[in-house]
Amino acid sequence: MLMTEQQEGGMKEFTRQDLRKATKFVEGDYSGINPRSFYRKLKRAVEEIQDPQGFKYQTKGTQEANLTISSEDVGRKTGTVKGRLEAHSDWLEVGNGEFEYRPYGTHGATGIVAGIVFLVLGISGAGLFWTLLGLVGIGGGIYGYTRKEKEQFPIIQQDAIRVLITGEVSERTRKGETETRTDIFANMSVVFSGDVFVAVDTGALDELDWTFRREMVNQVKRWHNDVVESEREELLVEDGFIWQLKGWTDRNVQEHRGAIEGAQSVLIHDAPFEYRVAYTQLLEEQLTPEMQENLRTHEAELMAELEELAEDVEVYVEREGLQHTTQLEGSTDEPNPQLDGE
Repeated sequence: MLMTEQQEGGMKEFTRQDLRKATKFVEGDYSGINPRSFYRKLKRAVEEIQDPQGFKYQTKGTQEANLTISSEDVGRKTGTVKGRLEAHSDWLEVGNGEFEYRPYGTHGATGIVAGIVFLVLGISGAGLFWTLLGLVGIGGGIYGYTRKEKEQFPIIQQDAIRVLITGEVSERTRKGETETRTDIFANMSVVFSGDVFVAVDTGALDELDWTFRREMVNQVKRWHNDVVESEREELLVEDGFIWQLKGWTDRNVQEHRGAIEGAQSVLIHDAPFEYRVAYTQLLEEQLTPEMQENLRTHEAELMAELEELAEDVEVYVEREGLQHTTQLEGSTDEPNPQLDGE
């Protein structure tokens, strides 16, 4: 029986094809092992991965909710196994992205308005001084309003691992002198996938100039709208001359932080996994060359991490699977209707 998202404890559905689209992935085939023991070992192996800060991942998934063993032909002691596991690291600051903005947009818009007022006064008879002041104000305002510069913003990074287990299970019953023992064995195909996600670090916004923070809010909203798939999900983005004029009353860092976190949270927490991938790709385009190189290096490290994880699990299967195989010498094929449960 397929499990719903709610039955799976909130873990999002993902398929083999989904994982093969990940930043990095490794595949492995394992046989001769109890799938429940395998899942417990897999979860421990992920939780034991370390980086310089200590244990790296927090796992999401339980044997009870995310490992399904279903009978196919009752009485023949065969069935299928399907399991999922997710793990996420903490968000860590890793570098900077950058984009172009108008650092003096608000000042320039104000200068243009003031210049027009002074020019009207001068033309209306207030004198040459006001006329000249108006012309200077308009000229300086236009220069300030149209001037663009590049500025950097802090980026945080998170690693994510997803594991999909699929395969076939069978039961074998061994009769001993005093008891009959039944074991479940599986032939499993396992895909280990790893993704590196990036996001805007809202904790460091107070270090940015307020004009750049306002542009940052708008930019994150635009990225959000580029990622989502329906107009209903899109956020309102204010822009233009009037928006620049309103800048003097829009300088609160907490409000800017809340707006960015609100737009990002949908993409990196609540929405489909594909949204996270698309958002990361958009941010990667804004990364500095140094940061892009660091990201490529980190992705290679994540690939090595996945390979080591697969090897660690393989060693466990070889050791424990051999033990079970030895125990099964002289087994019988008596049916056991308890394949679904334990």
